[in-house]
This record gives sequence, structure tokens and C-alpha cells, in this order.
Amino acid sequence: MSIKKVVINFGSNFIKIEVSNMNKKKVILFMTTMYTGGIENALIELLNKLDYEKYDVTLFLENKKGELLPKINKNVKIYNYNLSHSKNVIYRKIVNGFKRLKFILLHKDKYDCSICYATYSKPCSLLSLYASKNNMIYIHGDYVTEFNDKDKTINFFLGQDINSFKKVIFVSNESMNNLIEIMPCIKDKSIVLNNFINYERVLELSNEKIKEKRTKNKLIVFVGRLDEEVKRVSRMINAVEYCKKNNLDVDFFIVGDGKDYKYYEDLIKEKHLEKNIKMLGLKSNPYPYIKLSDYITITSDHEGFPVTFLEALVLDKKIISTIEVSDENIDIKNFGYIVSKNQDKFNEEVYKILKEDKSKVKHVDFKKINEEKINMIDKLIEGE
Repeated sequence: MSIKKVVINFGSNFIKIEVSNMNKKKVILFMTTMYTGGIENALIELLNKLDYEKYDVTLFLENKKGELLPKINKNVKIYNYNLSHSKNVIYRKIVNGFKRLKFILLHKDKYDCSICYATYSKPCSLLSLYASKNNMIYIHGDYVTEFNDKDKTINFFLGQDINSFKKVIFVSNESMNNLIEIMPCIKDKSIVLNNFINYERVLELSNEKIKEKRTKNKLIVFVGRLDEEVKRVSRMINAVEYCKKNNLDVDFFIVGDGKDYKYYEDLIKEKHLEKNIKMLGLKSNPYPYIKLSDYITITSDHEGFPVTFLEALVLDKKIISTIEVSDENIDIKNFGYIVSKNQDKFNEEVYKILKEDKSKVKHVDFKKINEEKINMIDKLIEGE
């Protein structure tokens, strides 16, 4: 229900009358939980950008859990599906079957737009298809590269019933093109729309004081989950060692936590790099560390479009990356360096960058970019 404000002038007095019209668009988004993560934070930013005078918004959660729940926009209604995870398979299937039936009976085609934000969730993808004929699914990662198996990738997306969605939204051109190559049937309904970035918040929080100081050396910063199988942070640790052996001291801050924290800690000690590399742990506010740096690095084998890239560009930082990604506005190779995933070549290329780089930082107008994204979201909700 939208509110139109009418002002009637009686001389020096003003009477404000609020007139209600039943014409708000009903939008529902589907997510698993709200524990801390890149996708969850991106969802919060999307919810903050919606116009609540135009839209009546519901967030469907498989389970209403997670430390990010308090950050959800107060205008959003939360639907707690309360998915059963019982170890008793028969009981779990019966309970979840009844929950699914109840949702379908009460919500089938009740919304003007439904968005499955959890790519990997079958309940979210299935129920978002029932909620509205104007339905869409977000693809946050490059699953073709991640799975590295054509049949496995196709079967995964057929399991999500991707062919039934009206729109398929990708966060990068690369992930879209890779999937279209093996599933050409989705080409005509695929678009690229990267996540929003709250650039004002990033700029504000980057001014928070921290105890870490710079040395005279170039400083590289990694921000993310410490998972060697996915993030491959050892690449940069090895590169720091290579630079040091070739008479070039460089500092490296690792901001984050994860299952391989101790592995990296031991690797740093083994290579006697404690003076050059600092393990800083998980930080609720990583932006002062990004601001302190010369370069932000991504060392993964594959990613969608890392939010860290956007945060780095907000703070006018250059990027050293093993992945090349672009979205509807930004091509990362124009803001830094794409380096080899081969360790020896990676070492040599990082050394050369640190030794010779004199390029100027390019500024990105995120205010304009966010406005364009809002217009795209509005058109999608309207069914255009």
C-alpha cells in the first residue's frame, strides 16, 4: 500500500492529509539463513536499496538464524519456513513436505515478483517458482569453473529447475558466459547485475583507527575466508618469500579466519616471514586495513565477483588478482593486474608489479553505478 501525501493550504495553516492506495508491488526474496557471509551481506544491501513506498517486501528464510538478522531493513517482513534438518530421514521428508504444501497453498502466485537469492538451495528455488510467475534466480558464483565438470554443473542447475525461471541473474559476465556455453537454453533470459556496495559506509568505516602501522615496504592485504582449497592464500605467502629472496621486502596482512588459519600461521613460521606477514584474524571492520594498503589481492582459482574488489575500488586501491572478472559496469583488469595461477609465474609477476608499478589509481563513481542498478531492479520487479 503506497502513501501519497496531499497538502491543502488554508491561509497560513497547512493540513497534511495522507491518502492510501492499494498499489504496492508485493516482492518476496528467498534465502537460507542470515549467518555472516558475502551473499548474506549483499542481500542486506539489496534490501536497503528497495523503495518501500513502492514495494511490500517479504524475506523467506529456510531457518530464521544468523548474526545478520538485526541488520535486515525494518520494513521487511520475515517468513520463517523453519526447515527441518532431522537426522530421521522419513520424519524430515514428511515434515518438510507438509511445510512445502502449506506454503504453496497460501502463497502460490500471491506476489508480483519472487527472487531466489540462494543459488544452492532447492527449497528456495522451488518455492520462489510457485510464489510468482515473475520469478528470477541469482547465480553468485562461477559454478562451471568451480565444479570443473560439465555434467555435474548441468545436473546441479537442472536440479534447481533453472529453465523454469523467467530471469537468471549473474554477478559477473564470466560466470554468465561460462554457463550459457554449456546451457545455451538460458541465454535469452540471462542478465548481469552485480551486488550493491554501500560505498558511503565503507568510506566512513575506513577512518576507524587501528594499531597496525605501515613500514616503508609496499603493503598487500587479503580479506576473506581462510580456506586454502578455495582461496589459495599460500600463493601470496610464497610470493612474499620469493620477493624477499630477491632483495625486495614486501608486507602482507591477512585479514580473516577459517579452517586453515593455523596452516597459514605455520607456513609463515616455516618460511621465517613473521616480520613481513601478519595474521590479523577476523575483523568486523576490515576497511581501515584496505585503506592502509597499496594493493588488495585475490588469489583464488575461481570466484563470482568478490565484494572485496568493490570495497577496494571504493577506497581507490589497486588489485592483484588470479581471476579476471567483469560486471555490467566494471572490468577488474582496468583497475589492477591479472596474474598467473602457476606459482612460479605468480611469484615473478608479483615481484615485477611491486618493483615497477607506477600506474595511477582509477576512481569509480559508485553513486552513479548504484543508481543504475536500482533502475534495473525496478524494471525486473515490474516484469520488464
